[in-house]
Amino acid sequence: MNIVLRILVILTLILNGVAVWFATEMYGKRNLVIDRNVGFRDFTIKIAKTFEAEEPATENTAANHTARDISAVTLANADITPDRSDFWEGYQEGYEKSDAKLYQIPNTSDLDEVYILNAEGKPEKDFQGNPITDGAPMDKALDEVLAKAKAQLDRMNNIRGQLVKIREEYEDTVVELNDVKKQGRESLKTIAAKEEQIAVLESEKATLEGQVTELKDTVQTLEDEKVAIQGDLDKANEDLETAQAEVEKLKATLDKIAQQGTRGVNANAVAANVTAGVKGKVVRVDNDYNYCLVKLDETAVAELIGVDGEKELPEIEFYVRHEGAAEDMVVGKIRLKTLTKDAGVLVCDILVDWKQGDIKRGDEVFYLD
Repeated sequence: MNIVLRILVILTLILNGVAVWFATEMYGKRNLVIDRNVGFRDFTIKIAKTFEAEEPATENTAANHTARDISAVTLANADITPDRSDFWEGYQEGYEKSDAKLYQIPNTSDLDEVYILNAEGKPEKDFQGNPITDGAPMDKALDEVLAKAKAQLDRMNNIRGQLVKIREEYEDTVVELNDVKKQGRESLKTIAAKEEQIAVLESEKATLEGQVTELKDTVQTLEDEKVAIQGDLDKANEDLETAQAEVEKLKATLDKIAQQGTRGVNANAVAANVTAGVKGKVVRVDNDYNYCLVKLDETAVAELIGVDGEKELPEIEFYVRHEGAAEDMVVGKIRLKTLTKDAGVLVCDILVDWKQGDIKRGDEVFYLD
């Protein structure tokens, strides 16, 4: 009996030692689980705070942005409404906002509730007697955090897809912009060449305009000269008509003189009785043919041929001056040719070598000793 008791005591001591060892080990494990649970709860709370609480607004904001012109840059398209890119139709502007409200677990103590608790605060058990974990506060909190994480991931994927569209739009824009800039540079070279040509043409235009102005002035001058020449021509025609009329009159006078009878010059006759002074006036003259008719006064006729005309007409020369001019202002010299007694008209030759100007009708004829 003593042996059995000893064995039981020994076994009891051994079991007590094992229990103490298990208790010591379980205490460390319990503390580790507690620390892990605290760490899990705190870290879950931190992770939850990195998610957005709500989905951002996704309204269509295409009207707020200018669509890219996708029509070709050609002269044919210069006056038409260009086609526009539909990039902004699917663009989600709400993803740009950085002030979204972050999610927070409503009740962080739910993370400590592993089981569903009844009204008494004890774990509910299923029909097998096991505590129910499905639908527990911690499970619901973690499901909500998971839902926020999935929603965040979906938004990230949507943003990635939108970034792809943005990159493609950017690349298309860069290609188009590079092409337009290349065309622009070529256009600038063309414009520079055209401007240089325009400058040359403007210079030539200015020169031509100056020439046109000069030609207009020349034409106007010629027109004025034409008018003046026409006036001179008209006057010349009038003078010609007047001269022709004078010639006709002279011819008529000469014919009349011829009919009345004339007395020619006798080279041997001596003009002894001719005194110095005015003898008459020119009544007709022709400076082209160099002859004139002189109307003598009675005294001059008597001196030349006598009172009764008994003397021969002497060969004598008279001087001519304009009426009222000084005696020494001689314009010409005439030589007697024929005298008609009845008319008292003397036909004379104008001496060309003595001519100082045109002899005119009304000029005075005088004699010098």
